[in-house]
Amino acid sequence: MKYLIFLTILFTLISCSSSGGTKESTKVFTLEEVKSSGLKARGDFETNFQDSTDSIWGFFKGREVAFIIYPSIELAKSSGLNAAKEQTKKIEIVEKNIGHGPNVEKLVCRGHKPGVGVSGRGGLKLNSSLGSNFGLNGILLTNKTSIFTGKDETINNTPDKTCVRREPLYTHYKIFGNLVIMAEPLTTEDENDTADFIENISSALPE
Repeated sequence: MKYLIFLTILFTLISCSSSGGTKESTKVFTLEEVKSSGLKARGDFETNFQDSTDSIWGFFKGREVAFIIYPSIELAKSSGLNAAKEQTKKIEIVEKNIGHGPNVEKLVCRGHKPGVGVSGRGGLKLNSSLGSNFGLNGILLTNKTSIFTGKDETINNTPDKTCVRREPLYTHYKIFGNLVIMAEPLTTEDENDTADFIENISSALPE
């Protein structure tokens, strides 16, 4: 009987471990610990997220991610959850090509053919002499207003035929300890793949 109980417990543990699942944390991470995870920080959000202490974006394994840091796990699960939903909110297009919620800071143009349009990260200074055909797969990444090319010069991002949908750059998020982790998707993956990528980010954080 004891042997049977032991086998049952062992089988349950193996089944749970093989079925995957999301990693959770009860740790309060610091900004320095977030940066030590392998994040190549590039900037801060302009948005002042309620109750947060820091908010940064950068690159993890070659793709853009973002962290919003809160002083406690409880605030991350309340204020942080609201912020995450706001920054990843997609809406049905009823006006021009606007497919994002009103509070989304970092946007991306999706839906046009590869090789059409321009590409650049919101907030980065870009050289206008490169013309309108630079970038990767014709994707325009920007903030709500403009891409800066110089101190006082901007490129107007008025919706046009090259940008079918202006959507949130980050489509997935995870509350992990006192953190909100957000990530952009790849065109070559589905939603489960993007969710798994965020799990990889959380696993890279120090215990």
